[in-house]
Amino acid sequence: MKNGLIIALTAILVIIIAFIAVFVYNRKYLIMDGPGMVNEGPWTDENGEEVGSMEPVPIVQVSVGDKFFSINLESNSSADAFVEKIKSGTLEIEMSDYGGFEKVGNLPWAITTNDKEITTRPGDLILYEGNKITIYYGENTYKFTKLGRLNADEEEIKEAFGGADDITAVFSVEWTE
Repeated sequence: MKNGLIIALTAILVIIIAFIAVFVYNRKYLIMDGPGMVNEGPWTDENGEEVGSMEPVPIVQVSVGDKFFSINLESNSSADAFVEKIKSGTLEIEMSDYGGFEKVGNLPWAITTNDKEITTRPGDLILYEGNKITIYYGENTYKFTKLGRLNADEEEIKEAFGGADDITAVFSVEWTE
């Protein structure tokens, strides 16, 4: 009887220790704000990479006339380099129609490309040859570097960028936390 009680207490103790260990290990993933809530950082994933940082996030915008569009950026070094180039001001690009499906303009500098064979859709922001930027209002298949996609529906894109007229696109960055 005494051995059975010792085994049962040992098992309960092992379960409690395991529960505490799991709780303490997973506590670093708790990201809660509010009265009495835990918010300890920095947090890391299973590879030791920091997650949930409070660094500002860039919101890239392009305006044409009185129309403003936010851009969902791609996760690549070209998009990062583009943001880096325009983060401290605005960038005005004169853009001309090409092929009846895109507006294209020259950048004042070149950035690294990450070309892939893609088929563009209306609203795609593309880097071409490292020194040209294009905004598509139609489709085209070629090796391009996608920088992002405008947050707008196809009609809004065609209204702002479609047609033979030249446009002036103004790119800018806002930072949010």
